[in-house]
Amino acid sequence: MSEDYLRAKIKEAMEASGGERRDAQKLLITWAVRDPVLLLGLTKPHLKAIVAARIDQAGRPSKASGGSDHFSKSDVDAIIASRPLGEKRSPVVPPPKSSTRQASVMHQLAAAFRKRK
Repeated sequence: MSEDYLRAKIKEAMEASGGERRDAQKLLITWAVRDPVLLLGLTKPHLKAIVAARIDQAGRPSKASGGSDHFSKSDVDAIIASRPLGEKRSPVVPPPKSSTRQASVMHQLAAAFRKRK
């Protein structure tokens, strides 16, 4: 069940992103954060390496400052839940490259650059 579900979600992400691997990857990460079955399906093959790396990291002396690369679980949850400060769009699936919206956005960008010159 888990493997079939994983393959279906990957196919769904690829279709939703119009075949763009990078967009599909971002979409799958977003879904995995909210879907424990998908998260487990994606990470299970790599779980041994993840745990080994965390054990090695725990064995090393920690930084005195705590560093900016360490986030608590609540920090990570807040980052996932919040949008960037300037972001006004809702987090939705990106439009396919051939969509009307995509064409409209590209025309607006081109017009903006023409005006600047």
